[in-house]
Amino acid sequence: MILAQLGADVVKVEAPAGDDARAWSPEVDGVGIVHRHMNAGKRGVVLDLGTSAGRAAALAIAARSDVLLQSMRPGVADRIGIGEAAVRAANPDILYYALNAFGAGPVGCDLPGYDPLVQAFAGIMRMNGHDGAPPVRCAPSVIDLGTGQWIAMGILAAMLAKQRGQPVRAMETALVDTAFSLVAYQATTARMTGQRPRRAGSGNPIAAPYEVYPARDGDLMIAAPNQRLWERVARVLEICGLISDPRFLTVGDRSRNNNELTVAIVAALAVEDVAVWVERLKAAGVPVTPVAGLEQAVIADATAERRTFADLDGVPHVRLPWIADGEPVPWTRRAPRLGEHTAEVLRESGIDEAVIDAMIRDDATVSEPAHEAAR
Repeated sequence: MILAQLGADVVKVEAPAGDDARAWSPEVDGVGIVHRHMNAGKRGVVLDLGTSAGRAAALAIAARSDVLLQSMRPGVADRIGIGEAAVRAANPDILYYALNAFGAGPVGCDLPGYDPLVQAFAGIMRMNGHDGAPPVRCAPSVIDLGTGQWIAMGILAAMLAKQRGQPVRAMETALVDTAFSLVAYQATTARMTGQRPRRAGSGNPIAAPYEVYPARDGDLMIAAPNQRLWERVARVLEICGLISDPRFLTVGDRSRNNNELTVAIVAALAVEDVAVWVERLKAAGVPVTPVAGLEQAVIADATAERRTFADLDGVPHVRLPWIADGEPVPWTRRAPRLGEHTAEVLRESGIDEAVIDAMIRDDATVSEPAHEAAR
């Protein structure tokens, strides 16, 4: 999807039953928002890779492509006839990119690849939340989303290398690679010490005060990771005596004694509402924000100023994080209807018209109007 928004012609191949995400809730007009977002800008083709005609069509598309990206379990692509060797026979110059969960080795090849399972495996769930609470997942699918970003960067780098006469033939990214990249410095520490990272709730174990605190009517996030900001917090909260307290003299002291520091800060904040403290702390130059719900964040002034949402097919989608020459990079087009571009893409790939018509007739999930529109 990222590459499609940057101008690439991206063809998504779906089975006749369609991408599972088409039916994921919530839906708009019967199509899941996840599918609408992740497939915006692509052309959609339906192929039954269990048939010889479907495999031949897939290889014909690959023959005129720069990159093939597949996310099947290790070994499946080879078994059904679209593995690297078969694709390279059709197109020797193609970049063959394999996405999997834990790699293709004897240990990882059979491990399942869902985002929360990888979070659980990589120790992320036991880093989240508070002491005494169950393991907590990062609510956004950070493994899936991060992996897509790594793949997009890898493809762009490979295309640049090819232009410079240094072609890359094959690439692989596993979900677990992304997981460890997200906890890289904690993973290094754990590898060296054998110790699990301390759970920090909304905070950060390397600095304090640096977390969410309750006020009289809600919560606010205070970020004061250095001495200057800490002293400003203490003055605003009228707890100046803690500045010279031996437990809180340095950022390291405050981190080690954060429980005691939190008790003092919470007691001070309890006498006023969030809005009052945010105003006072901002006036003192302390980084602070109310803790918003997503329903509040999406209509905030800063969100509107950044032009975060762009309409696509009647749905307000979050734009990708680029402003180019002062303007957001626009969405190229909506996600395709199931099989919408099958005839168009197969025709471009040199498939005989009679074969295309036969494939369409044999596939009841692809509507004739969609194909006629594509023609």
